[in-house]
Parts: sequence; structure tokens; C-alpha cells
Amino acid sequence: MHSLFWKLFGAFWVTSLVILAASIFVSFKIADEQAPYSFADPREIDQLLQAILQVDGVEGLEKHIANPGNFPAGQTVYLIDSNGKDFLQRKLPERVYKRARRIWSSASQHRPERNESHRHARRLRQSLLVTDDGQMLLAMPGPAPRGRLGFLLAGSARWAVLGLAAAISLLSFWLLSRSLARPVDRISEAAALLAAGDMTSRVGEGAYTRDEIGQLAEQFDRMALELDQQSRTRLEMFRNIAHELRAPLTRLQIATELLERKPESSAQQLKRVRYEIERIEALASQVLALARAEQLYNSDDSTLIGQTVRQVILDAEFEAGATGVHIEFTEPSDDMLIKGNAEIVASAIENVVRNAIQHTPSGGGVLVTIDKDAPDFAVVKVVDSGPGVAKKDLEKIFEPFYRINTNRPGAGIGLAISKRVLQQLGGALVAANRAESGLQITMRFPLAGGVT
Repeated sequence: MHSLFWKLFGAFWVTSLVILAASIFVSFKIADEQAPYSFADPREIDQLLQAILQVDGVEGLEKHIANPGNFPAGQTVYLIDSNGKDFLQRKLPERVYKRARRIWSSASQHRPERNESHRHARRLRQSLLVTDDGQMLLAMPGPAPRGRLGFLLAGSARWAVLGLAAAISLLSFWLLSRSLARPVDRISEAAALLAAGDMTSRVGEGAYTRDEIGQLAEQFDRMALELDQQSRTRLEMFRNIAHELRAPLTRLQIATELLERKPESSAQQLKRVRYEIERIEALASQVLALARAEQLYNSDDSTLIGQTVRQVILDAEFEAGATGVHIEFTEPSDDMLIKGNAEIVASAIENVVRNAIQHTPSGGGVLVTIDKDAPDFAVVKVVDSGPGVAKKDLEKIFEPFYRINTNRPGAGIGLAISKRVLQQLGGALVAANRAESGLQITMRFPLAGGVT
């Protein structure tokens, strides 16, 4: 992820440097142009130049002007002809050039000898130098021209400002780029490890910042945790399936061997074979039901909860009656329409009711009630009169193939299927021990938006 860091850092820093450099140089340029001149008295300069021209001629005048020591630091005198050109072929500063052009232009309309009161005419008369060949030059003070090195030295202040700004922006954008790229780098590393099969890979709380990248890191860890849990659940489920299949397959193998050794007992052994095949088939059906419970159901499906529970109880009463257990059902006056396919909802409720019947002793009872929880959920409660469940097992009983009593029939998939169904529908399924005795399982079904 270093490429992202350098892209961010380079883009931020180069852009800021260009903006800073342009701003600093433009501001200094404007300041230079708008700064007022503070040169010596032009009349003194005019008198001095007139004297040098008379005594030493043009060569003496050139030597005097070419020597920077004859003027204040950064200043000089320009000798400008009527065409706006410097006698020494130097480039005129913009302000000097414009002022000279105004003086020459105005003076051409107001001859000095005719209108001495005009300010440009007076300036021309005072600063006018006439060479031996009759060329007229206007002496004007101004800033000294700068060479390349002189420009750099004279602009040391702007370079100092630019350097300081560059250093500050370098540190600022380096820290900013690092803060942006580092969490992304950590997410990339964690994703690579996760893809390689390391389900424990996490970004870590150090990347949980308050910005969008920090939120992405946190969501990634949540996703990784969920994938890890799903992977562990599936692995445990495969182990349980293998364990559940091993017993009937072993008995099938034994029955087959007995058939080979004692053909006369074939009827008894074939009966055992059919029984074990039925157990394997039942287990396969339950596993398929669990797999279907993991899938998303059509959100447009709906069913009447009271009608569905009533049909489940009618079917369950045959099993309950055979074990001496009675079922009591309390239904609301108004049936409620809940989300979910009728067959799937009935299967989830049936698993819970059958579990209650199996754990209720003979002569005991199972209570089934339907209520409305707030405006959004229908609640089905199934209460048995059995011994209840140890606190540590209250959550585990909804795990696939988990059985508290391994001597009881079944593979331990029914409650797991019910929980998956409720989760897919947007509801919930929880278990709690009652104070007196028994286990209460509560199913919350989201309403589809109507009652009958």
C-alpha cells in the first residue's frame, strides 16, 4: 500500500507547493510594484550628473552610473531617450518606463521654454542631459536591474517564506497521507490473510478511527468475526454429521456381516438394515432442512400465526398423547398476519413444540400462547414442565447437533432449524428457565402488517 501513500503524499504536497510558490511570488511582486520609491533628491542627482557630463563627458557619465557604490543600495539612475530606451541598454523597470513615457509625451506638447509651469515640462528641463552629439536624455532614478543571482539574493525573503511553508506542508501532508494509507494497508494485509484461510485475521482496534476508513476497518473485523464463527459452526456441524452417520453405518456393517454368516437370520437383520437406513434418511432430511433454513426467504410471503400454531398443535397432540403429555393452547381473539411462508413457519414452531413434549414427563403439560409484542411482532411462547436446562446450555441448545441428553432420540437439529428460520425472517428465538420449573422458549415473528 506504499504506492497509495506516495500518491496521496505526492499529490497533496506538490499541489500545495505550486499554490504556495505562486502565492508568495505574486504577493512579493505586487508588494514590489506598489511600494513607494525612497530615492535621493532628484535635483541633487540632476546637478551631479550635469557636472559629470560637462567634465568627463559621456564616458564619465557611464562609469559613474555603472558603479553601484555611487547610489543607495538597490538604486540607480536611468538615462532615457525620447523613445523610452535606456542609454546604457538596460531593461527599464515598468514603473520607470511608464513615468518616462508620460514625461516625454507631455513635454512634447508643452515645450519647456514655452510652458515652464507644467510639472512634466519642469521635470524634463531639470533632468534633461544633452550629449556632445545633441542627444537628449532624461535622468530618472529607479530600482537597480537584477541579474539571475541578484534576483535570487534580493528575493531571499520570499525563498525563506517558501522554504518554511514547504517544510510545514511536508510534515502536515506526510502525517495526513500516513493516517490515510496506514489503515488501508492494515485492511489489505488482514484481507490477504483472511483469503489465505486465516480466519483469525483482524485489522485491530488501532485502525478504528472516526472517519470512513476507520469505519471500514471496524466493519471488516465484524465481517471477519462473522465468517470465523460461520466457519467454526460449519466445521462443527460436519463433525457432528460424521458422528451421527458413523453409528448407523457401523450397525449396517454389522448387520451385513451377520447376514453373510447366518443367512437363516436374514429377516431380523434386514429389519435392522431398514431401520438404520431410515435413521440415515431422517438425518439427511434434517440436514437438508437446516441448509434450507440458512437461505433467504421471499419477503412477500405471509401467514396467519394463530391458524398455523393451531394446526401444529393438532398434529403434535398425537405424539403428546402417546407419552401422557397434554397441550394447552391460548390464542388471541384476533389472528395476526406474520412474515414468512406457512410451511416454513409451521416447521419452526413444530420443532419447538416437539422439543417441549419430549422433555415433559408423563402427566405433565405444555403451554402454548400467542401475544402481540408492541406494534411489530407476534410472540409465540412454548412452556414445558420438564427439568429445564442448565444456564450454560441455554444458548448451546440452538446449535446444530447439540444434545444435552445423548440417550434421547434425534440428532439435535430441530431447534437449530427453528433459530435459523426466525433469524432469516427478522425475528428472534430465546430460551429461559422458569422460576418454578420447566423451560420457556419464546419466538418473535415480525408482523406483515395486518390482523384478521
